[in-house]
Amino acid sequence: MLTPEKVIEYYFGIITVVGGLSVLLAVKYTLRRWRSFPESGWKVQSFALGILGLVVASFLEAPLLFLNTWIALAFAAGIIEESVKLLPLKFFGHSPEWERWKLVIGAGLFLGVVEGIMYTAGIFALNQEPYLVAVRIVLMGLHTIWAAISVGFLLGERGWKRFTGLAFSMIAHALYDLPSLAMVDGYSGTVVAYLAGLSTGFLLVTPLMAKKAAEMAGRLVPEEDEESSEVQENIEETGENEVTSWP
Repeated sequence: MLTPEKVIEYYFGIITVVGGLSVLLAVKYTLRRWRSFPESGWKVQSFALGILGLVVASFLEAPLLFLNTWIALAFAAGIIEESVKLLPLKFFGHSPEWERWKLVIGAGLFLGVVEGIMYTAGIFALNQEPYLVAVRIVLMGLHTIWAAISVGFLLGERGWKRFTGLAFSMIAHALYDLPSLAMVDGYSGTVVAYLAGLSTGFLLVTPLMAKKAAEMAGRLVPEEDEESSEVQENIEETGENEVTSWP
């Protein structure tokens, strides 16, 4: 009989391999777009908002921890944590869109890193299996990629399609946590395996979503480039007029 504990062992192995490869491929697409934009000072702002987002998320998720509603916690974590990564869109509303794109991804990175350090410390303190550290490292990358997917669609798409990336990130995040928390809640190995399969499916789709989000982010033309293009067009138009009016 397939026990929940055995399913989780397999699931963590899948996360380490499949999730790790998905993160690397998704990071490749995101970095390629990142380098196409101008340099900007994003580290301090992203770090501050990543920490703020983690504090806000912890505060909002705390009641569910005390109530021991683990399945609800998984869904809450997906919704709350993917939402707080978007704080730069609120705090830097007057900044160019490409710069806010970078800040959101940076906030996701630092939120994932700080959370990962805290959980990794707990793994060693509680003498848990060392391979769990690899699972946490993959999740750090996923936090960053989920933020990139959310903001890429939000800023690069129009209409209701703008929320496609955010919805994907929330569901993928919730499904990532669900198998483990379902085991804690006492669900059968079959249910846990089904949830693990769904989560793996989202991990496989993640690079494709990251690629699409990076393509959409390409629409966030820096203002400097827009101004330069307008100046160049004016110069060309002026030159054409001078040639036309020449006796």
